[in-house]
Amino acid sequence: MDVRHVFSLAVFGSYFLAIIVLFFLIISNLSSSSKTSSNGHLKPALFVVLTIGSLCHTWFYMFKYMEWSFNNYESSLRATVSHDFISRVGSWLWNTSLFEEAWATVCRHPMNWWWSEQLCLFTAGAWTIFIAVEGKRYNIKHLWAYMLLGQIVAISVAANLFYLACLLAQPPTLKADRRSAKAGPMLWLSVLLSLVTVAISPMTSQQTFLPNLLVMHALLFAPLLPRRATSTLSPKQGKTNEEAEEERFSIHVNYLYRFVQLASAAIHIRTALTTVKYLQQGSFGSNIAEAAWKVLHSHPAQSSIGWDVVWTSISFAVWIATRPAHSSQSSKPVTLSYLLLATPIASVGVTAPYVLQSKRNPSEIIDVKEE
Repeated sequence: MDVRHVFSLAVFGSYFLAIIVLFFLIISNLSSSSKTSSNGHLKPALFVVLTIGSLCHTWFYMFKYMEWSFNNYESSLRATVSHDFISRVGSWLWNTSLFEEAWATVCRHPMNWWWSEQLCLFTAGAWTIFIAVEGKRYNIKHLWAYMLLGQIVAISVAANLFYLACLLAQPPTLKADRRSAKAGPMLWLSVLLSLVTVAISPMTSQQTFLPNLLVMHALLFAPLLPRRATSTLSPKQGKTNEEAEEERFSIHVNYLYRFVQLASAAIHIRTALTTVKYLQQGSFGSNIAEAAWKVLHSHPAQSSIGWDVVWTSISFAVWIATRPAHSSQSSKPVTLSYLLLATPIASVGVTAPYVLQSKRNPSEIIDVKEE
């Protein structure tokens, strides 16, 4: 077998090995948290079901996409395929960029991008903030693992596991509540730049499409990576140099959610208008709902990411319905009604940051010093 094909098979195998390791890492932490959880069994079981459902559904189409890509590659070969199956798979993997091919498919036309953009806006905006803020608030370990799992498996799968982690964690202290109310520069800058990459995605060329996509994915890890420990400034302040500098440029998380909501709405409105023009000229007809359904099942890669959008939207609504009550939250019936009515039109990338905003005035948040 060609050494290049062996290398491709090794990389492909490493991809699935990474998925197994991430699941093991996250589930191990969940298992230790479940021993001290006071949230009963019904709510956690609900998110276990959602995790399994979203994983099976999205990856049914992911495997269908791999099958399609393999057959498409072999049909493009002029020479008769005579190698054994493993060699053929190695040849396919070496000569095909699955990541780029899949994303090019789901960004090809305005209607495709209308689906895919919803997931990008949610991930780059509300979900990154949510992981960073709630992860700190609930003291959840390995936040980066949830983001990586979302990027290489499905956002809905990782989101459900993170909701489960929040349910199983110990209730946050008042100090944790107040400290998590601020977004440091690493968080708001990463979110801002990620949204820029989402906004310019439809305008990229064949040469700039992949670099822009990679930057979009990479930026989201910056605020979730563990920080190295540094010495404190003084016993009085009880803060490291990095913490003091970060606090200086921090903003209230409500302001960040609000910005993300407005920016995501502007980006999605632009895409929706472009999509309407495309539908009027194309072969999908002028019925948006019918066209969206057709495009959703037009290609296995599109089905995978499209249903990931659906599962992500449903899971977020379930989280809002089951999350621990807090004085800063709006009425659940009102919030859920808003989500159910607005999300199909505006997308979860626009509705989530609005719902996640604290209803408490930012001026009520005060600094809490280390004891």
